[in-house]
Amino acid sequence: MKWDFNGFLGPHLAAYHELKVRLGYTSFRELRFPRDMDQFTTYRYLSSFGQLDERFVWDWIHLHSKRAGKTKNRMLTYARGFFDYLVRQRLITNNPALKVLPVKEKQFRPHIYSLHEIHQILQEASLWPGALGRTFPVFLLLLYACGLRNSEARKLRIRDVDFDENMLLLFDTKFHKERLVPFSTTMSARLKIYLAFRRKTFPTSSSNAPFFCHHHGALAKGTIQGTFHKILVRCGLRPLKGGGPRLHDFRHTFAIHRLYKWYQEGHDVLNKLPMLSTYMGHVSLEGTQIYLSATQALLREGDKRFQAGFEDIANKSLRRVFH
Repeated sequence: MKWDFNGFLGPHLAAYHELKVRLGYTSFRELRFPRDMDQFTTYRYLSSFGQLDERFVWDWIHLHSKRAGKTKNRMLTYARGFFDYLVRQRLITNNPALKVLPVKEKQFRPHIYSLHEIHQILQEASLWPGALGRTFPVFLLLLYACGLRNSEARKLRIRDVDFDENMLLLFDTKFHKERLVPFSTTMSARLKIYLAFRRKTFPTSSSNAPFFCHHHGALAKGTIQGTFHKILVRCGLRPLKGGGPRLHDFRHTFAIHRLYKWYQEGHDVLNKLPMLSTYMGHVSLEGTQIYLSATQALLREGDKRFQAGFEDIANKSLRRVFH
């Protein structure tokens, strides 16, 4: 790995980063924070460990006022880990980052697609010219049907789709977890049809070849995001410029719809959470519990729509009965 650090902390930032990568921390695959901290030390002309105090950490995090709260808190988490490392190396005696408080983050609310919107998106994707029009609808459907991360579906190889057991074999996912993800017979039929098209159009003798591909080869992250953005614009779900629903919201939608289905079936949703957490590859239940409040909000919204649509009819019926 190429290092281009210039400050006195450079060798230590590099050593800490390499340690984290060897331990399997996927968030350390990029050098954004260590490079940024290195540049900040040179910008402040710092040259000794004694200058690394609470003020240094606060100024580094808040140097750019327009930074999002989430980014600032990620920087703080990085700083705390790095200074813990320096304490263990006996280069400093105390961790100054522990005295810096996290900032309040803007509450993010994912877009939960309706079944109508999902159908609309898949229809629009199927109209896309070339092989992408055959590939992208199945790719999107798999994201929703199995709650996959974009990267997990993109990295799928032909050998990772087991049609005998109707199972996806996911390797090297987030947090370096591996898991098996079952899929329905309906999804199996769609995948088989696509795989027959893929083998005829893009022949390969290797089972390690990517499952999803088009005329440029494997689906690239930029192609997926760019195409999805255009599809949403065509569907009227997102402006040409600016924010809107995201591809990752398919995963959120899967979780909410699954919980909603369990509610409808009368299951104890709290007892179902560990199952959903394992299925989605969450590192802990905390990552799954956030969907509970969203599901309850969905139920309340459904109740409001029902009342708005049928309250007048119900009132008229009641008046006829009691008068």
